[in-house]
Amino acid sequence: PARATCRPRLSLVRRRGRGRADESRSKLSAPRTGGGREGSRARSRRARRCRRAAELTVMSRCFVLICFAAAARARAPSLTLRATPRRGELDDPAVRGAASARGGDYVVRGAASLPRGGGKHKGIAPRELATIVVADLAPHGMLPLAWAFGVKRGTGWVPATGLVVAFASASAYTLFLSAKLAETGSRRAAPALSELWRGAKLPLPRAVDATVATLCGGCCVFYAAFAADLFHALVKGSLGWSRAEVLAALTAAPLAPLCLGDDLSALKYSSLAGLAGIAYTAAFIARNGAANGFAALPVWRVGPGTLVLANTLVVAFLCHYNAVQYYRELARKFRNPRTYARAVSAGAALTALVFGCTLFGGAAAFGGDAMPNVLNNFGTGPGATLARLGTGVAILSGFPLMFAGLKAALDGAAPGWTAVKWRRRLTHAGALAAVASVAANASEEDVGLIIEVLGSTLGVAAAYVVPGLCAARSEKIGRFHRNAGAALAAAGGLLCFGGTALTLKTHGGH
Repeated sequence: PARATCRPRLSLVRRRGRGRADESRSKLSAPRTGGGREGSRARSRRARRCRRAAELTVMSRCFVLICFAAAARARAPSLTLRATPRRGELDDPAVRGAASARGGDYVVRGAASLPRGGGKHKGIAPRELATIVVADLAPHGMLPLAWAFGVKRGTGWVPATGLVVAFASASAYTLFLSAKLAETGSRRAAPALSELWRGAKLPLPRAVDATVATLCGGCCVFYAAFAADLFHALVKGSLGWSRAEVLAALTAAPLAPLCLGDDLSALKYSSLAGLAGIAYTAAFIARNGAANGFAALPVWRVGPGTLVLANTLVVAFLCHYNAVQYYRELARKFRNPRTYARAVSAGAALTALVFGCTLFGGAAAFGGDAMPNVLNNFGTGPGATLARLGTGVAILSGFPLMFAGLKAALDGAAPGWTAVKWRRRLTHAGALAAVASVAANASEEDVGLIIEVLGSTLGVAAAYVVPGLCAARSEKIGRFHRNAGAALAAAGGLLCFGGTALTLKTHGGH
């Protein structure tokens, strides 16, 4: 329409020649009165028609583009996503189970069903990762430290402080090594430690998945049994529920919704509740210790009990089953090994502070009479009851984090099976039901020795041996980190054998 109304007059003006065109322009630009107003109105109407025609043209083109976009979105599930694989990525069983090689490219079918660490959420910030690390470490490590400090004539507070700092630093450094190795590996595979093992081209990667699954599954049973015992003692007088009913209620809510998610987006909020329970319990124990005074604690004593304390601290600083997943869960703008190292170092430092409060507070309050669960030394007063409730909340917030390690190990062990979303969720739900059924028939005391042995062997292997060996064989990190990884792997092997023997020897006393 714009051309139909505007072009004939312009072409007529061009045919008149230069002189007549100038004359016509002067006539058009001259002010008119009377009949000239009608010509001006006509020109205004033609200009408005031209603008409307241009607007209609733009709107029609936009409408066509929107239709094409809607059609492409509707066809998206049936389309295939093509990408160029990185070196060695087609060797990854998780990718090979969901991809088919075609020439130089591969086609990922149903890429949304692959086990991913990040999910659709925007990721977590470093400070949120620090709180998650505390919620993962503190619940299972803070209660037996006072007993380990005083066993076999005790340990001085100076070497005890050195051990806490040393194992906190070693734990943060091995988490950093895992992040550096994960940065150079495949991001499409399950966030399991076995991916680091595959990246280092070491044999039997599924043995690593089996190790982590056994460790996390056993710890989940211990957590569930501990929470069932604790909350059953709190509610049996008022509600009259049995222990199995309490455990079933806790499994249905809040554990199932938190454990069966595809990422850690919800756990960054539940970890805040656990952090509050941890803070209150640590402050309560430290306050009771301060009331008795810390002057009676030995200063430099080193003896057989120091080895027990070291073994307990090794197990207390274990969260490496989630090392790769924690790194992938960071928001994209924060996802680099340096930022990750700062976040996990802050979490390890806060955890060391919590451990110091419970260790020295419990030792000052009860000395050599401290029990493996130091809360059992307290009576039934309101402060002790609230501390037990805070510990229960901390256990419930730490259970999904431990279960996340179990899920990652299962996904890494069977990547072809868990590549389909409904099968992966069915596997995770079955694992949760199995943990709850075992915990319903076993108390905390029944699985205590088993969990201690698992922590001394499989836990130390997952924390030090696996990252250390992978770093020692990697050619994509510096020589310092390779040498440090080799040293950590050797030290981890010694800790595995020595810690297991020490655990079996000392377990009969408690």
